[in-house]
Amino acid sequence: MKIMTILYKASLNILKPKQFSYHVPIWNQQHRNLMSRQLVYNEFGDPLHVVKYRECEVPPLGKQDVLVRMLAAPVNPADINTIQGKYPVKVSLPSIPGNEGVGLVEQVGSEVKDLNKGNKVILTTSLQGTWRDVGVFPRSSLTVVPDTLGDVEAATLTVNPCTAFRMLCDFVCLKKDDVVIQNGGNSACGQNVIQICKSWGVKTVNIVRNRPEINDLKAYLTSLGATYVFTEEELRSIQIFKGEVKKPLLALNCVGGKSGAQLLRYMDHGGTMVTYGGMSREPVIAPTSAFIFKDMSCRGFWMTAWNKKASSEAREQMLGEIIKLMLSKELKAPIHKLTKFKDYPEVLKNSLAPQGFAGRYRKLPKLPTVPGDEGVGNVVEIGSHVCTVEPGERVVLTSRMLGTWRYYGIYNERDVHVISPKLELPEACMLTIAPCMAYRMIRDFSRLKPGDTIIQNAANSPCGQSVVQLCKSWGLQTINIVANHCGYDAVKKNLMSLGATAVYTIDEAETISTFNTSLTRPVLAFNCLGGRFEDIMLKLLERDGTIVYYGCAYDLPMVKSCLRPDLSFNIFHLADWNSRATPIEIDVMMNNIVNLMVTGEFKAPIYQALELKNFVHALRHTVHCEAFSTVNYVFDFTMP
Repeated sequence: MKIMTILYKASLNILKPKQFSYHVPIWNQQHRNLMSRQLVYNEFGDPLHVVKYRECEVPPLGKQDVLVRMLAAPVNPADINTIQGKYPVKVSLPSIPGNEGVGLVEQVGSEVKDLNKGNKVILTTSLQGTWRDVGVFPRSSLTVVPDTLGDVEAATLTVNPCTAFRMLCDFVCLKKDDVVIQNGGNSACGQNVIQICKSWGVKTVNIVRNRPEINDLKAYLTSLGATYVFTEEELRSIQIFKGEVKKPLLALNCVGGKSGAQLLRYMDHGGTMVTYGGMSREPVIAPTSAFIFKDMSCRGFWMTAWNKKASSEAREQMLGEIIKLMLSKELKAPIHKLTKFKDYPEVLKNSLAPQGFAGRYRKLPKLPTVPGDEGVGNVVEIGSHVCTVEPGERVVLTSRMLGTWRYYGIYNERDVHVISPKLELPEACMLTIAPCMAYRMIRDFSRLKPGDTIIQNAANSPCGQSVVQLCKSWGLQTINIVANHCGYDAVKKNLMSLGATAVYTIDEAETISTFNTSLTRPVLAFNCLGGRFEDIMLKLLERDGTIVYYGCAYDLPMVKSCLRPDLSFNIFHLADWNSRATPIEIDVMMNNIVNLMVTGEFKAPIYQALELKNFVHALRHTVHCEAFSTVNYVFDFTMP
């Protein structure tokens, strides 16, 4: 089970009790020299780069302040997003990360009368900075919890359990034997939903992604109280709502995209779907029929917004009920791993690792940086431990943002791939993006056989030209749509010479209504543009076909899925595939493409070679969307 809560523990290894006893006698002095070990970030970006370990003096205690020795604090996705600058909260820099945590009161301000030294407290206000071993917090941000409450349960109390509690209380009046359906059933919030529903006598249908250890995961969720656990594939064919259990009135969606749409299929008339996350990074898709014929409601929930509006009485009542469930062992902490504070780089790295959903987060380079993602060169010198390349060999870079716009560069051995010296420079320098994108989209989304047809827009782009050539070499037909204003005659001539079966402008494509015997109806579509281009492909695609969004269309909402519910809608980004692929898979793909290039079956997209000093010309004439480009620029470092 890969989804877990990761906590750092401010353990005795970090701050020993004798250190506190040493400082206690002088805490009331203005200069007590009490030091706090904390994590700090001064800019938004990749947590592995911007988060730093610091030892800072603890500021003097204000009248309404409380000095707390932290016991444990979790690392949540919201914490990572906040550091990245992608979470919708305002953060003043520099800042200490961490929204949740539990600690012990060590000293209180002169006007704090309701807290005493030794009280166990949790942070109930966001952005207080819990990733430190000692901190001064305002009294208003702290809530006392029972000493018997476990550290992990207390540290993770204010986000996921509260989110689950509120969604189960605020949208539908649930009664015993009612049914709640949710995706992300193994998430931290999902596990809380299962346990709270069990304690209330409410049944749960829990959807999870398939995985090798699926039986272990099902057994674990069932042990928490899950009534049913299904994979996303199993959900499509379940029959339990035809008499075995009632249809759900409440659906909880933390995934979005097709997974959210699947929940709506099984909802009862007048039901409500609450979206509180977007793990798939895909928009919520709701068919029109769900609103018209089933009177469905789609709502959203954000715990931070609820906390801002709620009264202190409502918050105390909620926390009291959740703590009661925890103390009675009816609500356990999610799967977690306790980690020492000093090991924070490993924690951040694990928190950023892919968990099965392809995200849209684009890693930003650390400035200053050398631009350029692709390139080819000859190895000049190698380190003493390098064993996979030799001086003089020709290599391409297989990782992004390593900086190729330079004459010489130093790169890690794992980021280069040896290629044939027979490969021409234009093909070699543009090998690792467009051809690889085309290769993966053709291979990974549909089982194609010779004679099948693929339809694509933006056919004049580098990726589009790569699709045409790969399809020709594999015996596939292509219908290629281009914009009306991109030099159509020259573009059509070039695409036909590469092996395109048919090339149309968008206006011409709109008039297509039938296919003759020499061209079958397409079963796979590549959508780079959206709009009219997307409408045409949806109209022409064969029933039960597949459409893949990429490039400029990557961030388009797939709202038109309700027009063709029979189709499979997918999103592709090469960086996501690279993050999951094994070295063997990458090598096989690269070698297959290189072989086609060496034999002349695959040519580089139309390009213009420039000296590096003429970079301004390349930047000025490179359009924002490659679908409307007529030429690609290549820096040729061999020019005299």
